[in-house]
Amino acid sequence: MAEPTIVHKLNEGSEGTPTWVTILTAARWTGPDSVAGTLTDPFPAPVLDADEAFFDNAAAPNDGELWHDNTTDVQVDEAGRNANRNVLQMAETGAADPTSDPPVFTAYDDAADTAARTNPTVWILVGTAGSSNISQVRAVETTTAAGSAGGWQAQVHDVDPQTTGTGVDADGYALDGNKAGERVDMATFLAASGTKTLNLAACAPHDATSGLTSTVYATTYTYE
Repeated sequence: MAEPTIVHKLNEGSEGTPTWVTILTAARWTGPDSVAGTLTDPFPAPVLDADEAFFDNAAAPNDGELWHDNTTDVQVDEAGRNANRNVLQMAETGAADPTSDPPVFTAYDDAADTAARTNPTVWILVGTAGSSNISQVRAVETTTAAGSAGGWQAQVHDVDPQTTGTGVDADGYALDGNKAGERVDMATFLAASGTKTLNLAACAPHDATSGLTSTVYATTYTYE
């Protein structure tokens, strides 16, 4: 068999009726925005997306997720934030070739580190003192309604998600390269023309580094 053709897609529709759009170059976390005095959630959007409102639900479950730690350890969240399922999709578009094992979804500093499986060093993936040195990028597989309400348990910015909640699937993962327990090991292989879905989150501590920080989402897999 040939190598599967796998792409990542973002949801441009709603949680209940997703519209999947392939990420051609990159995605960014947008927001939070202040709308009528209300803090809205950040959410991954395509680079150069004109409206900057990629999948913006007005009612729970809300679209994105954010936690902010200040000196008194206050956490900002939105109702329904852990109930999302349809945020990012991993899709096989070749129509003929599956993976031979469950794919792995994680994040690295850049493309070169992804190819070499080099441990991340950027703050958003290795964390900060304010986040107890835990990655700020979170993900969980939701293909088969893993976790709470098809999403995951409530997250805390400075607590490893695998140490809270009632199980690994329910808690999600803090993405940090090719490390066991800090990557999403899919439950089953990716079938030809098949899809996997994930929920993503960004957890921002008070000592986050200002400016732009780039990372690479990576799907690794084997095939026959």
